[in-house]
Amino acid sequence: MRLRLAAGILFVSALVPFSASLADDTPPNPLSPVGSVLSAVTGSPDGWTKNLDGSYRQAASNILCPNSFKGFSLRDVGGSSDPNSSVVGICHYSDDAGHFGSIRIRSYPDSGDIDAATVTNDKMLMAADAPPMLMRASNDRKTGNARLTVTIARGKYLVDCSVSQIGHDRPRSDFPLYCTTIPNGS
Repeated sequence: MRLRLAAGILFVSALVPFSASLADDTPPNPLSPVGSVLSAVTGSPDGWTKNLDGSYRQAASNILCPNSFKGFSLRDVGGSSDPNSSVVGICHYSDDAGHFGSIRIRSYPDSGDIDAATVTNDKMLMAADAPPMLMRASNDRKTGNARLTVTIARGKYLVDCSVSQIGHDRPRSDFPLYCTTIPNGS
């Protein structure tokens, strides 16, 4: 009798999220409850999965942020708190020499406050005859940091791999070029 009662409770609890999702005409994600539990248990941000080796995978884009890469160590991962942001997730890195890196995953088209040059680059990367990557170098006006960014398209997402360095020295290029090694994924 207790087994039937437990089975009934599990069935009803599984049915409630399914019936609620039918109301908004979007198909239910069968892994949502599991993903939420895993995020809570591992302490990873929503939409991220922490792997056994310490790396993180952003589920929607299928992009991996390694735990370490060429002397850079993963510091934190997260998404945007703004529901209107096109940023799906960001992984922040640093090394012992004062370099700071990031892997930023954005949806396309970008709905955020971006400059005209970035909009043009994004359109070129999402075109049928797109280049494999676009690279740009800049200096931060506020800090004077030199920055190098490589952007690639992966499915319906844009991935920016950036590194900055204090001062005007040319930043390391091995971290931004990580973008060229990211598999196509979904």
